[in-house]
Amino acid sequence: MPLRFVHTADWHLGHTYWKIGARAAQSREWRFDAVRRIWELAAQKNADFILVAGDVFDSDTPSPAIRQGAIELLADAPAPVYLISGNHDPNAEGSIWQNADFRTTVENLPHVRLALQTSPLEIEGDALLFPCPVSRKYSKNDATHWIPPGERGETFRVGLAHGKWRGYFGGDEGPFECISSDCAQRAGLDYLALGDYHSFTPADHAAAKARSFYAGTPEIGARDNVRGGHALCVEIGQPGHELAVEAHKVGKIELHDLGNFTMSGGDDFERLKARAEEISAPENAILRARVVGDVSPSLLRELNEWLQSARDELLGADISLQELRQRPSRDDFAKLRLEKIEESLVETLGNAFDANYLEGIKGAEILRDWSGDEDARREALTLYYRWLGG
Repeated sequence: MPLRFVHTADWHLGHTYWKIGARAAQSREWRFDAVRRIWELAAQKNADFILVAGDVFDSDTPSPAIRQGAIELLADAPAPVYLISGNHDPNAEGSIWQNADFRTTVENLPHVRLALQTSPLEIEGDALLFPCPVSRKYSKNDATHWIPPGERGETFRVGLAHGKWRGYFGGDEGPFECISSDCAQRAGLDYLALGDYHSFTPADHAAAKARSFYAGTPEIGARDNVRGGHALCVEIGQPGHELAVEAHKVGKIELHDLGNFTMSGGDDFERLKARAEEISAPENAILRARVVGDVSPSLLRELNEWLQSARDELLGADISLQELRQRPSRDDFAKLRLEKIEESLVETLGNAFDANYLEGIKGAEILRDWSGDEDARREALTLYYRWLGG
């Protein structure tokens, strides 16, 4: 009989997407809803079991409401669910996994199996599961090192781990210990179910060719999620045979990430608004961008006003303006109807100081050095404009 199961990870129950605006509080429910869609997927596929590869919770000490919500969620699982801890919710002293009331309640649920020990488990489908729970938030060890060497072919062998697969992004991870890229081969695993990265592993990736897959998070959040919002359906015909792995959309939220968006004038602002208007289902969309550049005070005010309306029209807008600099012009200052002494200071700040002007002024050397720094003078003008009430 073929082995069929659903692989998911990084639920991060309790996560709140604070940056999106008024609906931030609602975002805590998105992940619970996504997991319920995973239950539906597992039932449709007649899955033998469901694997959850760590970071079930966003914190190792979730609130009572999140804890109760998780219990109710797990109680509805349509097939056996095997869960391990991750780096966000490590199985350490004082964590949710060590809470006696929570653990007893969960272990009494008909379909829930807490795989918090590093020992093989005989599971549904005549398979062996090798769980690799995380016990420390910042671990330098390969969590899969304990899995004994094995050969594929006798029985289904499945690994379940949370961490960085060495070389996943084609570079050197530096001093950190990672999950060895030859883990599945060394241990004779038919499949290594991974958690940590929030995007699922495509079929042409080196990890996939080594039978190692990330499922990604079931719903997008504040971190970058190139292929977030999915769960993986896995089928293996016989032990040692080829895999069939399909990514299924379970997330509802669509992320429109513009990355760095440079703005200097009204045309750029219109381009930003046009990108937002292109979104076909705004009620399920989050627009994300990091706006950079220099703009006039009036354009900055327009941008902030538009941002308020965009957050109402879209599900949310995560638009960072921290790197957008306000640069007032002489005309902007003129509108403030300045006194003569204020105009004089604006004129002084707007130009490099003349050497004769600095003669006899205390700290002239420092001032002379500063006056030649155009960025510093422009920043001083901006601060002065704000101080004047602009």
